[in-house]
Amino acid sequence: MSRQCPNCGRRMDSSWRHCPYCAREQQASKDKSAAAKPAAMEAPMAEPRERQHTRVQHDGAPSLNRKTEVYPGVEPAAVPQGDNRRIVGVMISYTWDQVGELYPVRQGRTHIGSGEIRGESRPADVCCPQDTELSADHAMILVQGANFFIQDLSSLNGTALNGTQIRPELPEPLPSPAEIKVGETTFAFVRFDVVPGAPVARPPETPKAVVRPSTVLPR
Repeated sequence: MSRQCPNCGRRMDSSWRHCPYCAREQQASKDKSAAAKPAAMEAPMAEPRERQHTRVQHDGAPSLNRKTEVYPGVEPAAVPQGDNRRIVGVMISYTWDQVGELYPVRQGRTHIGSGEIRGESRPADVCCPQDTELSADHAMILVQGANFFIQDLSSLNGTALNGTQIRPELPEPLPSPAEIKVGETTFAFVRFDVVPGAPVARPPETPKAVVRPSTVLPR
């Protein structure tokens, strides 16, 4: 005997529990929806701000156990341009790192602080953000030709040169070597006395002694 499907109206065998015609149409509808999803997902990817980055994390487990986390896109940070000014000295500090942190001192201005330089959208040349007693733009080393100066930029806690507080906003001659203390950070400063373009003097080489073989006279 046969009976009629209540959904599509087609004839069905009495032994069928489900209508194969309806099941086929339902599966075709699912396949059509799945094929349309990738095309819909491509539209947001066209905008740079909507990009997504996928990071795969695993701890040595099989690939089936890896987890993929999707994060909103982040604009890449601007790459800072290189400073082509001549290096004329160095500052080294052991306050925050037992190994030591080395900072170059360049011709012109070298700003010391914990944040950005006033009036400029860039961090201090010698930046110590971990020092809570250090002002954002605390002090400055000024190099003009062969003359070195240090100036406190009206900082909150002042600047000490070789253990003596210097007056704010007044350039003081900077000797070498010298100890500079700003906030809780202490630096050792050393200048380089190298004339631009002049050859570097090298110690004279000691001539090697010439060893001659001994002469044996016949008897």
